[in-house]
Amino acid sequence: MAPEAATLALGPVAAMPVWVPFLAAVVTLELIADVLAKEFSLHGGLCRMALAVGFVVAGNVTWQIMLGTGGVGLARAGLLFAVGVAVGATLIGVFGYGESLTDRQKLGAVLALLG
Repeated sequence: MAPEAATLALGPVAAMPVWVPFLAAVVTLELIADVLAKEFSLHGGLCRMALAVGFVVAGNVTWQIMLGTGGVGLARAGLLFAVGVAVGATLIGVFGYGESLTDRQKLGAVLALLG
């Protein structure tokens, strides 16, 4: 079976490449680590720091498994990961922590999404 042909059957209508759930998991694990790191920066506590590191490691292991499926290349996966984490971290920072963006940063975020 060709690497691109690896899919997960989701029903009679759709099939998803096997690497997509892994990429979603990697982005999610990284964003959880980011929130824990932010909480550590605000409140301290070695437990928060250790948990953040643990989620980063879990994300990296998941990344290795995803690349091992052979269904996605490093460049494509890296780009999708970077965009997913950038968008997620921006939304968490702005809406979860009340951080603000300058007009230049807002423009940069929009341009990054369009790119």
